[in-house]
Amino acid sequence: MNRIYLFDVDGTLSKNGIIPTSAIHALEALKRQGNLVMLATGRCLGQMKDILSLIQIDGAILNNGALVIVKNKVLFSSSISNQTILDMLSNKMHLAFLTKDEYLRIEEHEIFQEFVQHFNLSCPKLVDGKYLLSQNVYSIGLYGKNIEEADLKKYPELRFVQVCPIGYDVMNQGIHKASGMNALRKEYPMAEIIAFGDNYNDIELLKEADISVAMANAPMEVKNCSDYVTLDPLEDGIYFALKEYLKSI
Repeated sequence: MNRIYLFDVDGTLSKNGIIPTSAIHALEALKRQGNLVMLATGRCLGQMKDILSLIQIDGAILNNGALVIVKNKVLFSSSISNQTILDMLSNKMHLAFLTKDEYLRIEEHEIFQEFVQHFNLSCPKLVDGKYLLSQNVYSIGLYGKNIEEADLKKYPELRFVQVCPIGYDVMNQGIHKASGMNALRKEYPMAEIIAFGDNYNDIELLKEADISVAMANAPMEVKNCSDYVTLDPLEDGIYFALKEYLKSI
């Protein structure tokens, strides 16, 4: 193994819930060469059952870097404190909670359905507060249409990354996909890391990878911190970059 390939999921490997056949075949080719093929996503493991039925991976940077698993071994984890969660709930924030395997909420509100439609996700599972606080929460989704910057600044221990007009990904301060990548560097110090992404939560990863590729649908800020810009996911962007830019397949 001489390379680690990291693929964001939504808007990169897949779009509108579709993974192009060309991308599936490209990942298979990378694995046959002996490379590590991994995901780098804001999702938790339990949100990727459909995806994992289509592709074979060696591990993932999950929850935007808060949890890193390779070959069933946890290399890194950073959970959000229950006290912080309780404080955010007391401020009437609309929150979804991502553990290793579950996407949870403790209230009914239409904002959850609106958010998941944006990313073609299933709605978070409704649970009670006691169950929630018994879990390790690695990241949080904050949803709303008029979220004030002042409300976010009440939590200096957290990072807030806007991923769509009504949603933020929330992690502990200092946690992002690149911090998850650093755990990989410690485990595989000789490997070259190649990262693909399309959104604001990919910026640190793309900046710090050895080689980075942004998708055509990425915002300009994301494209500007990447070595290459490829085609749209549904225009065979993954396959095109691996074949034409990186000469990997």
